[in-house]
Amino acid sequence: MSSFANRSLRGDFVLLPMEHVHYGAGASAALGATLASLGITRALLITGTTLATRTPLVERVRAAADGRIAGVFHETVQHVHRGSVLRAAAAARELGADGIVSFGGGTPNDTAKAVLVALAEDVRRHEDFDRQRVRFSYPSSVEVPPVRGTALPMVAVSTTLSGGEFTHFAGITDERRKVKDLYVDAKLTAKAVFLDAELTLATPLWLWLSTGMRSVDHCIEALCSTSAHPFTDALAARALEILNVRLRDCHAAPEDLDARTEAQLAAWMSVCGLANVTVGLSHGIGHQLGARNDVPHGHTSCVMMPAVMAYNQAHVGDRQAWIARLMGRDMRDASLAEASAAGREAVAQLVRDLGLPTRLRDVGVTREDFAAIAHDALEDLVVATNPRPVTSVEDVIEVLEAAW
Repeated sequence: MSSFANRSLRGDFVLLPMEHVHYGAGASAALGATLASLGITRALLITGTTLATRTPLVERVRAAADGRIAGVFHETVQHVHRGSVLRAAAAARELGADGIVSFGGGTPNDTAKAVLVALAEDVRRHEDFDRQRVRFSYPSSVEVPPVRGTALPMVAVSTTLSGGEFTHFAGITDERRKVKDLYVDAKLTAKAVFLDAELTLATPLWLWLSTGMRSVDHCIEALCSTSAHPFTDALAARALEILNVRLRDCHAAPEDLDARTEAQLAAWMSVCGLANVTVGLSHGIGHQLGARNDVPHGHTSCVMMPAVMAYNQAHVGDRQAWIARLMGRDMRDASLAEASAAGREAVAQLVRDLGLPTRLRDVGVTREDFAAIAHDALEDLVVATNPRPVTSVEDVIEVLEAAW
């Protein structure tokens, strides 16, 4: 096993208040019983327009809920604009909802968490979100307002591989500032998550695979974190091994339910315990590429990971060499420099093998965008915990140029 640094281990480890994870083809059949166990009788289902209007899956989920879903909100917006959250919260109030069910990928899931914040803290106007957003000033000034009110119970039914349904935070975009802000509280944790591969077959393949690369990004930044931990190391390492194989299997045979289920479990593993481990520049830049340029989060990971790994290479010990081995590269006779380079190339090769974009120019980002992206990234607290210190806009632009 690879070690990051010689240091004493001492502290505490936070486990989020999630009660159940149901997985496997057909697992969503237990939705009704789960809602009943939580006392939910009038849930608002939050989903996406495509799932609601172009597939029969919302009705399938409603049927599985045994009459405990009282209404559906499907006007979610990618990267979760404040206005869309206000509309969803208003729908929940009008319905008298006693619980929330998210169905879909990161957008419905973060919208659902945002609605929990809005209902618990009586957020009714655009400006009200400012009371709850995380405020960060580089390098170390941070304010994380707690959710003081009672949050409704939430259940998540996932159809992508981004893993957000297992976290206790949400990203909400202020469409006026064009910045994605972070909202954090353990009360935003789903009480139960459903990983039903049958419900993922309608997910576009590019979205399924690219969100899988988002989970690869979780693994890599966890393994290379300055606060890496043996518990998360074990999960991230095994998740990376699985994703390296099973994403390729999904690409070759999109209807393989076993491959999809294993990829879902690996996505869960990639973020399990991540509340205790800091991430870095790939996530920090990715947040702002989404808010400012509307780049899907999976694609942000595809285009940024190799460049960020190159930027960090001298500050992560032998972790990138370990990544090479986890991704199937034979490094027995390689130097540390050669093995680390192989780790970076293994990630880039996986992106290429999945047919996903590899450069910022391929996802609609121009060099004219760099200064604003870099400025906003420096206000994201995860950038301050990047393994190689990021101290200026110029540092971020260096990485953006490498990814261009």
